[in-house]
Amino acid sequence: MVLKEQDIKKIVSFVKAEPKTIQEVSKLIKKSWLTADSYVKQIKEQTGQIDIKVFRKGTQGALKIVFYNHAGSMHTDDLKENFFNQIKVGRWKDDFDFMEIYQYILEDKKKVFSEEFNESLLPENQNLISSMRKAKNHIYFFSGNLSFTNIEENGEKVLSVMEELLKRKVQFKILTRITVTSIKNINQLLLLIKKYPNLIEIRHCYQPLRGLIIDDDFAQFKVEEYLHKYKLNEIEKNKRIFYEIHDKEWIAWLQKVFWNLFRFSIEYDTRIKELKKIF
Repeated sequence: MVLKEQDIKKIVSFVKAEPKTIQEVSKLIKKSWLTADSYVKQIKEQTGQIDIKVFRKGTQGALKIVFYNHAGSMHTDDLKENFFNQIKVGRWKDDFDFMEIYQYILEDKKKVFSEEFNESLLPENQNLISSMRKAKNHIYFFSGNLSFTNIEENGEKVLSVMEELLKRKVQFKILTRITVTSIKNINQLLLLIKKYPNLIEIRHCYQPLRGLIIDDDFAQFKVEEYLHKYKLNEIEKNKRIFYEIHDKEWIAWLQKVFWNLFRFSIEYDTRIKELKKIF
């Protein structure tokens, strides 16, 4: 049987309070002893958050105990702290590869796809707009220079969809670098900012992630691989790789990363005023 995320959390929480037998886990999830045994083995292998010890092994009175693995939990926390430190000091998109995070997410909570692209053409993303339309409360953007505002999908523009969502009171928080090169893209957003001043907030920040978080249950991040960065024949064309995740625990962590960066970033209009003094 497929191990579901809610079962993982339920079992981990159950044994965290105190060690439990497989029989007790079986009763908790209302599955057979064999299924419960299979589940705890999978959780141990996939997350490292629990461990198993067999007492009186090889006898009829053998007892299998499941217990919380504090060392495994600390490993996950250390891993996330390491990722955050890399993201915090990164300035450009090449400074962090989202694959580093993606590889630790459970298989049934993620999806990846790619597309070839030509730098001379307008950017496209076959899933961005359809994903944005799922938003009910908020969308957080990790952006480079707001180039996502130029994206079209099946003839629809991101800016049009943004206004559609703003009319439904969906909030937008955007992290992006505000430089002379991004002024043009910011100008495209000014009309929306004036019409919906309490629903759009843009702050200046150099950071390496390119993606978005929608509500509390979906995130998509993009990595671009350019032909000129590789040796001859290593890749045939420029490629964009899109990582989608539905793991609420990792999404909650990514939201914390976003808010940590957002909290210490300057508002876009303050940054623009300073730029105008120079250019």
